[in-house]
Amino acid sequence: MENITFAQLAGLAALVLVLVGAYNTIMNAVKTYREEKKRKDQPVNSLESKVNEHEEKLKKDHERLNELEEANRIQMRALMAMLHHEIDGNSVDGLKKSYDEIQQYLIDK
Repeated sequence: MENITFAQLAGLAALVLVLVGAYNTIMNAVKTYREEKKRKDQPVNSLESKVNEHEEKLKKDHERLNELEEANRIQMRALMAMLHHEIDGNSVDGLKKSYDEIQQYLIDK
């Protein structure tokens, strides 16, 4: 230890600094690579969640349209019964039947 000169000590310190710098550079490169890979994988997950969300919305819209079609059919039957009653004046039974169908639809809904 007594034979170590200032130049050797400075050289050792420089070597340690070079090694620490190399380590930091490598670790930064690894960190950047991992972040980039994570960023590239993210749109796939985002796209999958959007597709799932759209499928759920389409399913709800399909159900809603089916309900609207059923309501429209009931309204048309009621309108036909009223027209039939208006034409011949005798179709009270048709009006009662249409009334019952509308009432049942509203209860079930």
